[in-house]
Amino acid sequence: MKYLLEEQIKAIKQINNEIKKAKYRITPIIVGKFALTVYTQGMYPSNMIQLLFPDIQLLEKVLKNLGFEKMGDFFVKGDLVVEISKNFELIPEGTFNQIEVDGEIINVISLEDLLIDMMRQCVEGDETVCDLIKMLIKSYYSAIDFHSIFRKAKDKRAIKKFREFQKTLYN
Repeated sequence: MKYLLEEQIKAIKQINNEIKKAKYRITPIIVGKFALTVYTQGMYPSNMIQLLFPDIQLLEKVLKNLGFEKMGDFFVKGDLVVEISKNFELIPEGTFNQIEVDGEIINVISLEDLLIDMMRQCVEGDETVCDLIKMLIKSYYSAIDFHSIFRKAKDKRAIKKFREFQKTLYN
């Protein structure tokens, strides 16, 4: 699986380079389960790269030029699968992290926004996702802006769950 992660990162770097060549000033933001893969450094592998980008036509053209074939909503090239997300409410205030990978900067949804997104599944009863949230909170506790989470989370059940996890992990 480590091989796939290396290939995925290589593909993201190629996509970013092509977008820069097209004189576009921003690069895609990694979201969804692949963002979880990035934050867990591959411990939670995802077979699909999910990208958020405002110019969908440009991103589709870049993917096709890099040899990806469109199959329904996905772009496929060998073992690599890319999904273009149109879910811009995931990043309500444009918050994302820039992470350096092999000397290159990639954009990843902020950890807080990823946790809020994941909490939707957790409060609906997905214990696996709840456990992943606990692991992320434990791993990144000092870096997480809980005030931001409590301010942005719309679901009162999510806020209650975050407070519960926060207390059980650090009390």
